[in-house]
Amino acid sequence: MNKKNILLLTLVHPDFLPPVYAVAQTLRDLDYNIHILTFDSFVPAHYELGPNIVLESVGKHYEASTIERFKLRSKFKSRAKELLGDDTVSIISFCPFSYYCGLNIKKNKPLIYIALEIADFAWSSFFRSPLSSYRNLRALQTIHKADLIATSSVQRSAWLAGRCHLSFMPATILNTAYLPQNVDNGSLEIFKELVPADFLNKKIILYTGAVNTDTCILELIQAFDNINDKQCVLIVNGMKDNPYCTEITKYVADSRSRDRIKLLPYLTREKVLSLQANAHIGINLTRENFDDAKSSMPAPNKLGEYLIKKLYIVGIANEYLRPYKFLGIASLAESSRTEDITVALKEALVAIDDNTYQSKIETFVADYFCMQQQLKPVFKILQQFKQSS
Repeated sequence: MNKKNILLLTLVHPDFLPPVYAVAQTLRDLDYNIHILTFDSFVPAHYELGPNIVLESVGKHYEASTIERFKLRSKFKSRAKELLGDDTVSIISFCPFSYYCGLNIKKNKPLIYIALEIADFAWSSFFRSPLSSYRNLRALQTIHKADLIATSSVQRSAWLAGRCHLSFMPATILNTAYLPQNVDNGSLEIFKELVPADFLNKKIILYTGAVNTDTCILELIQAFDNINDKQCVLIVNGMKDNPYCTEITKYVADSRSRDRIKLLPYLTREKVLSLQANAHIGINLTRENFDDAKSSMPAPNKLGEYLIKKLYIVGIANEYLRPYKFLGIASLAESSRTEDITVALKEALVAIDDNTYQSKIETFVADYFCMQQQLKPVFKILQQFKQSS
């Protein structure tokens, strides 16, 4: 009997939405063929997903003009329609654009919408980004037509239920990573190519992701400098050519810890995973703005990836992260001030001296915080449609 197919649709390349990869690999293990349709990554490189997963891009969406984007999106919709064959059992969309695309082509196939980002509609931003604004509006207006709706936090599910006047609560599928059966030990050689030789055998503090004022990277570096611990190093991945990163680079050059700080640009997926596999502490210092509901509903991708690699977490205290502190696998700064981050970093460096923290993380991930556990609402809807067909 031929394997059944599942079509995954996302505007943002999965290199920068890792839960898409995790969903693909988890469903592949259930004996489905997976086809991911997306647009180009701005750090292009081959990433090995294993058998029965195809990753297809329809072109370069970033840095394209409005007319070019319109053409690319039309191409995406046409290609998605072509891929929807008789053996396709479901479409899974991850953003407003891909959800509305899926809705238009689904026919009798179940459409699952895992909303990885909260996207509202506001007239104030319409003329600045008309295509995005329109797709956000149409997704909100038609979201009740999905066969399963999920977001990446309870807070986001509640917001979406209220915003769209839903009579039910969307499911919550946390932004977790895929838990492989076999541990990949090939990442050390890649890691050695990325960092100075004297970084090895040190306590490695790692940040991967966007570098901006909202992620408090300058405060992180200042806190690291305050600690001045010769046995630990800091790696920041995601540097770009902009004023904030220039400020960071200058600060590092003048700091006493400059030889123990490595600033890296956006890297390929394989290299990012090698950093995570060899670090000890993972940083997630996203700043909350309580005047902006979206910033008060965090659901970071990187947390799942850090914990899969058994990294201890350092963050800023909020409702999303507090449970991890209670579990003994995170230290939380009381605020985004450098002084508070310094305290959290010191606590984390002491915590990882006790090797039991890794076994706590390993158990938590296997029992709850991996995509194999989080995707149960999708398993259920697929089973329901299988029984009814």
